[in-house]
Amino acid sequence: MSNPRLSLSLSTLVLLVACNQVTSSEKAAETKTDAPVEAKAPPAPTAPAPAAPTGPATVDELLGLVQDGTASYVVFKAPDSLLALAETAASTFEQPLTTLVTATSPDKVSTLTENFALFKHGVADAKAALAKAGTDLARGIVVTSTSLSGGDDTVVTFSASSAEAAQGLLAALKIPDAATAVCQAVATRPGYVTCAKDQATIAAYKPADGKTARTRLNAALPAVAVDDLAFFGYVADGDVHFGLDNPAGGATLHVSAPPDAKDMFTTLAPGQAELLRFAPPGTGFMWMKLDLDELKKKGLNEVPPPFSATVGAFTGEVLFGGSADPAALQARFGFSDTSSLAPLADLAVAFGGPMIHNKPIPDVPGSKVSFKAENVSVGPDKVKALHFGASGVPQAKALADQLGLSLDAWVFPAEGTLAAVVGADAKSVGLVKAAANSEATIAALPPGLAQSLRAGEVGFVGHIPLDGLQSPALTRLLDSALASVPGYNPANARSALAVVAPVSSTTMWVSEHQNTGVIHFAVQTIGNTTDEEGKAALAAAASADPVKAFTDLAAKYPNSPRISAYQTRAGQGGPGALIGGSAPALLLATAAAYAVFSPASMTGTGDAIAAPPVLEVPKVEEPKKEEPKKEEPKKEEPKKETPKAETPKTETPKTETPKTETPKTETPKTETPKAETPKTETPKTGGIKIDASKVEKPKRVGRQE
Repeated sequence: MSNPRLSLSLSTLVLLVACNQVTSSEKAAETKTDAPVEAKAPPAPTAPAPAAPTGPATVDELLGLVQDGTASYVVFKAPDSLLALAETAASTFEQPLTTLVTATSPDKVSTLTENFALFKHGVADAKAALAKAGTDLARGIVVTSTSLSGGDDTVVTFSASSAEAAQGLLAALKIPDAATAVCQAVATRPGYVTCAKDQATIAAYKPADGKTARTRLNAALPAVAVDDLAFFGYVADGDVHFGLDNPAGGATLHVSAPPDAKDMFTTLAPGQAELLRFAPPGTGFMWMKLDLDELKKKGLNEVPPPFSATVGAFTGEVLFGGSADPAALQARFGFSDTSSLAPLADLAVAFGGPMIHNKPIPDVPGSKVSFKAENVSVGPDKVKALHFGASGVPQAKALADQLGLSLDAWVFPAEGTLAAVVGADAKSVGLVKAAANSEATIAALPPGLAQSLRAGEVGFVGHIPLDGLQSPALTRLLDSALASVPGYNPANARSALAVVAPVSSTTMWVSEHQNTGVIHFAVQTIGNTTDEEGKAALAAAASADPVKAFTDLAAKYPNSPRISAYQTRAGQGGPGALIGGSAPALLLATAAAYAVFSPASMTGTGDAIAAPPVLEVPKVEEPKKEEPKKEEPKKEEPKKETPKAETPKTETPKTETPKTETPKTETPKTETPKAETPKTETPKTGGIKIDASKVEKPKRVGRQE
């Protein structure tokens, strides 16, 4: 026959020979038919039957095993490192978990011990089975769907000596339905075998072009070191790429911004984080840089002239953070020019002072509120500050002793910001100031975040240190606050905290590069297993006397980027270390509490919303058209309101304000659920309680909508 057919059949034969590991002598005999070409090129024999590659697989190689198209997939580039991470985690948490369970649930200790033993044996058995099947974990594992629909069309591709060995591996690993699974060598990738539930799924598997898949991955996760990821993948449902890297002493998950997050990225404007100089290393903070152009579209440029200069100087940077020395919470707003902020303190006092200054705190006998303008020293400068304070509060001393906080709040312009500082008294408020630069703070953050911050690619950061959970200040606070609680056991509390002792911080940030957003989540441990300091830190966390262990560690490594974490655990940061690290958590808790308990959030939950009908009742005298707004199906009720509305009980829920104000029958029936009118009118200056109408004008429901 003609040469083309012959050459096609020979190439097909070569592939089969390579997959079935035919001997080299047979290959030479088969290929001699193409004498003219084959004889001249020595490399020709190796090209048709390439040996299975060895060593770690590259990202491009593994992406070449993903299903062609945009089907979902997960690639485990370094499953051996992930397995090692799981083993390290098991050995790290076994002892503290066993101690806690022994103290709290002795009957479950044996089960816990068995589970850890099963895990260890399972890992050992898996490694033995992998070696027997000729599977090299460094060659990676690819799990992909053969269609966009997903479901039961999954195929798994990994290195193995043969299809039979791969099927034996599935059985050894006790994979469900391993007995009926079908495995087949990948013709184009020597050394790899694909397994699926049946032959039809295997037949539908079409490996992609690795370069195309790599281009899509790079575009979805810009500025992420894709080659350093331990695993990565793509979810077609949602069009989201993701990847995880595990640098020494931590792990970071990167997720491409889903379509639902577009509004968030529109609001943020990545740039240099100048305000991080106000966040001391080891303290928690939330930082963001807002897009001023977007804010102007939403009305920022419509501020009246007296304040337009102030608003125009806003840089878009915002920081909420903590301070350990002195203990305080702070908020900072960046301004290119703070000169227009100076008169604001006097202006606020002029308007609010008469209503607030020297007034008692409701339900706190002997207390007094202070609201005035004062000068405070910030470095060499003196600035006018708005001071809100309180005296005569019995809990003030305990707050100062246990957390280092005072009942003071200050608002003042300083160091290119409008600052709000809570918890520092007049002597220490000026000490809550900026460092020379933010490099020490950035160096203590996850490596990927530090790199992106220096490149100006970050628009939002939320950093929560957890070292304060291991500080002596917290254990003293728990013992003091919970001493009278039945069942509280200090030893058990310490055992529970010891379970999370290896974890040092959690961080979330948002980056944008080449107009593509990525969301990152990182966990950092107190140490690592790759260097001497990291091993010493992990040992200190598991020590019987962690305070002494971390005191020694801080003395040995005074220049470590982790020094603030060591000092906090050693108790060297004082009570302020706890509040300084907890700032973001407190902010989130406050926001959550407001969302749950604010009046606006209560709409539709009861008679607290009876205020809207109050505005409509006076208009009921017109037609009956407004009755539907009250959601009352019967039209007879409005008629009853005029003559008999006050007597019958039916009118009580919604006709309280129009005519029921004269008889005080409303107080027992309707005012009780609201708890605002009966009990609030007396202590909260009943004369000013005309706010029954004023409360309904803002209504806060409109804001929520």
